[in-house]
Amino acid sequence: MIRRFRFLFILVPVAFVTAAAFATMGLWNWLMPSLFGFGTLTFLKALGVFALVRLLFGARGWGGWHHRRLAWATYGGRGRFSDAEWQQRMQDRWQNMSPEQKERLRSRCGSRFHFEEPKPSSSES
Repeated sequence: MIRRFRFLFILVPVAFVTAAAFATMGLWNWLMPSLFGFGTLTFLKALGVFALVRLLFGARGWGGWHHRRLAWATYGGRGRFSDAEWQQRMQDRWQNMSPEQKERLRSRCGSRFHFEEPKPSSSES
């Protein structure tokens, strides 16, 4: 299913950037010459202005305020988990997985993460 619509992963961002450049060009050419006496923009210059504004003011990803609000609500107002909380949460998840799920995670993650089974404590006397 995903392979059928793979072209959309390229087409949608290109269409968005094109529409944003045309919106930038239209607004600039409508407002700036009459308000400040600046010259008009071509499409390529508007694309450059859009990229510059995106780099200066919006380079934190496409999430915007929604993701920050969601993180705030999800983690009880703390913003995010501490490292110890995260590690404990992942260990709890690992212990509740079936052997098939563990093997699938190992094959997907490779050696990036080290998930180990808890070692049984042996009481030698």
